[in-house]
Amino acid sequence: MAAPLTVPIAEMTPHSREKSRPASKESFAEILTRCKTSLIEDWLTRTKKTSELNHLHLSDSERTGHLPRLIDDLVARLCRPKVPDKDSDAIASPAAIEHGSLRRKQGYSSAMLIHESRILQGTIFGTLHENLSTLDFGSLS
Repeated sequence: MAAPLTVPIAEMTPHSREKSRPASKESFAEILTRCKTSLIEDWLTRTKKTSELNHLHLSDSERTGHLPRLIDDLVARLCRPKVPDKDSDAIASPAAIEHGSLRRKQGYSSAMLIHESRILQGTIFGTLHENLSTLDFGSLS
């Protein structure tokens, strides 16, 4: 009978691109800023595996070119001291507006754009979940 295979713990842990744990707690905005590159890579991987989106032949830069600015817009919103009281007080995201126009030119339908943004939402949630141990819950109030 063969001896059981043992795998060192380091090989069992997920890859850690940009996900090294800082010594102190971080806000959502700080986590998204620190993990922006890996978040975009994860989003691109998920998007390429989605048949509803990958039938358009776009380069990686055409698919992801908008994401750094969208994430920066999200971080800026998270850093604002106050949430708008009503929808009319909300500030438009120039990056999102530009992205929608670009995607229309690239042949995206509304359904494709929604699907793509759901993948981004899931990727952001996954990034935050991976970093729960460093999240400063006090920054949420």
